[in-house]
Amino acid sequence: MAKKVVIAYATAGSGHRKAAEALAHAAAEQGQDARAVDIVEYMPWLGRKMYSDGYLLLISQYTPLWGLLYWLSDIPGLRLLNVHVRRFLDGVVCRRFIRYLVQERPDVVIATHFLASELVTIAKIKYGLRTRLATVVTDFGVHNFWINRGTDVYCVATDATKKILIRRGVVPDRVVVTGIPLDKKFTYPVDRRERLRAWKLDPEKFTVLVATGGVGIGPIEDVVRQLKDETQLLVVCGTNEQLQKKLAAENHPNVRVFGFVDFMHELMNASDVIVTKAGGLSVTESLTKHLCCVFFYIIPGQEEHNAKTITQHEAGFFEHTARRVARRIRQLKGQPHLLEACRAHARELARPSSCQDILKHALSS
Repeated sequence: MAKKVVIAYATAGSGHRKAAEALAHAAAEQGQDARAVDIVEYMPWLGRKMYSDGYLLLISQYTPLWGLLYWLSDIPGLRLLNVHVRRFLDGVVCRRFIRYLVQERPDVVIATHFLASELVTIAKIKYGLRTRLATVVTDFGVHNFWINRGTDVYCVATDATKKILIRRGVVPDRVVVTGIPLDKKFTYPVDRRERLRAWKLDPEKFTVLVATGGVGIGPIEDVVRQLKDETQLLVVCGTNEQLQKKLAAENHPNVRVFGFVDFMHELMNASDVIVTKAGGLSVTESLTKHLCCVFFYIIPGQEEHNAKTITQHEAGFFEHTARRVARRIRQLKGQPHLLEACRAHARELARPSSCQDILKHALSS
């Protein structure tokens, strides 16, 4: 019998949405009555602007401040204060979404953002909502915002992520290692040679994908300047139209410039290495494509955990400057055995069946 499933996320960057959509598609294929819902759409206008635009402003223009806020809000001694203050504010700003949950009464809510877990918990405590809550942590580390007593099962990326939750007081039986949700198109094979020819590039040449999420933040231009004469580059600028126009105007023969794309899986398949920031979804997609990651722009907090996990497993590298990125790319290009070792470690970390595993645990009663 099909279950009514709400997959709830909040638009703060693109990763949480992509995770929710991947789960919604997988649930629909199983015959479930599934819907992906953006909590931000239920906020008042000012709340929407502050939540989505404020987040993008902080991570792109005021990253040290974002790092400080992340650190302060994750101090264990302040958790009780954080919980009570946050729960009150969330309940006020997101009351429309809470009403939606109470009216719809879904059998299962799958949360790909911590705000969703918080609001379901409020609905359970204050309004007696009887629903199973699966919280899907979309990074390799865990901020305490993800921990809510209303959660029935936590779905996490790795064994190390599970250990963090257990250290923070979560019962071990409530944590399962599933991987981060992944659109199934990333599991499809793509003809590398055909794709590179379509982009008028040489299938025999070393190819680097440069991308920093949906908004195209970070020193992408500096990286391109360092690498464009030595390798083929596929550069994804996301919604950063100014950067896209600037790079495209240079018309360098080794560089292909893209805006916001829905064929990242094809770009990854055509590449030998990805130069990227360490977003949970970007890392997950790269691992599934067995790509060696070179991180060059990391948002303090959650992305530091992600990058640390990947580098510790030798599936990637972190370089602080564009010059050091270029040096690392030259090393990987000149030492194929090192590149293949990195790709092999990525293959070991990949969990291509993550959506199916998450749904199995979320839908079980």
